[in-house]
Amino acid sequence: RMSELMSQPTVGFQGVPGAYSESASIEAFAAAGVDEIQARGFHTFEDVFVALSKGAIDYAVLPVENTLGGSIHVNYDLLLRFHGAVHILGEYTLRVRHTLLALPGVQLNDIKKAMSHPQALAQTESYLRTAGIAPLVGYDTAGSAELVVQQGLRDTAAIASIHAAKVHGLEVLDYGIEDDPNNFTRFLILSRAAPPPGALLGFAAKTSVVFTPHRDEAGVLFKAMSVFAVRDINLSKIESRPHKPGVLGAGAGPAAGASGGAEARRASAANGTAVVPAASFEYTFYVDLLVG
Repeated sequence: RMSELMSQPTVGFQGVPGAYSESASIEAFAAAGVDEIQARGFHTFEDVFVALSKGAIDYAVLPVENTLGGSIHVNYDLLLRFHGAVHILGEYTLRVRHTLLALPGVQLNDIKKAMSHPQALAQTESYLRTAGIAPLVGYDTAGSAELVVQQGLRDTAAIASIHAAKVHGLEVLDYGIEDDPNNFTRFLILSRAAPPPGALLGFAAKTSVVFTPHRDEAGVLFKAMSVFAVRDINLSKIESRPHKPGVLGAGAGPAAGASGGAEARRASAANGTAVVPAASFEYTFYVDLLVG
């Protein structure tokens, strides 16, 4: 529930104007009754987390999962790193509709190449092959649209959102060109402040839990999950990531002890006593539960 959101908040997202993340930001806040936001793009996901944790923006909207591409692992890792500095307010699911965009006056039969993010190219592979259009890898979807405009590319289209067409002044040559219509991205809405106690009473809620088993034994994951099963609490997602000691709540700064550890490694290398550490395959588990 986000009914208490401020009017015209500054909302951070990763990408340039016209990005799917910007579309998700606009739609998510409109659904919560906030019709006007100040959307602000950042170069990386980490830049968004840092800006939110330092108060440079009011909220952030970040993708965590796509029905075709799977999880966006970097944002799971950043959620752990910024634990305590940012909080999840809610989530929003965006239908991804890929659109073929070109400069005004360009016709579909003029297009020889299509530029976009690698995932968008993979999701439109059959369409491009049938149309005889060569894929061209770009940094991201909206960035590709921006580049087509900046360089005046008349033989190259961009694969991006219809929102990107409006932002960058491009024409739509074709709409809904994704090979699989089951293309949705789940975004998290983040804030510096946690929802007040009782704010979610009467609303469908989801709880995200992160844990790392401290013992390597048979059935350890089953034992952790069974406490929810016996209480009829539905598990909607489970994700494992390599465990990184010292990351929890490290925020915008380096992990505790990172500087001292680096100095010790340099000293060991200098005197020839460096020891190669043994492999340690430990995992942190992210779990979503349908309970408030």
